[in-house]
Amino acid sequence: MAANPALIDAWVNSKAYALSTDIKTAWDVLRIILGGAGIEVGDFVESALFNGCNLVAPEDVKTQADKLAQWTPQQVLEGLRNIEDPEAYHLEVFQDDEDYLIEQFESMQAFYTEAAQKGLAVLTYLA
Repeated sequence: MAANPALIDAWVNSKAYALSTDIKTAWDVLRIILGGAGIEVGDFVESALFNGCNLVAPEDVKTQADKLAQWTPQQVLEGLRNIEDPEAYHLEVFQDDEDYLIEQFESMQAFYTEAAQKGLAVLTYLA
């Protein structure tokens, strides 16, 4: 797929994928808290989709699932309360509604766990 980005576009638009999740606008805050785990991984394919995407190989999905499994909701909240980047996307939303951030984190965590158990690759992108 990386060699032919048009295949990525067609595949995403077909909705033929095995599983999916959407962490909404939490991607940047979670990226900062988790040090990129689950978000800044894989090979970037610039000409796919609207903003490009990352392709994460199955062995890397397992690594990310293991990294995310080490995080607890309490640790994520501690990270939220200690973010020093005032430009973090929608930071104030999650500071005002911490439960919403935890929902998004747990969704991403469960997604990577299931993908790893099934031996799947992952495609991540901002929509």
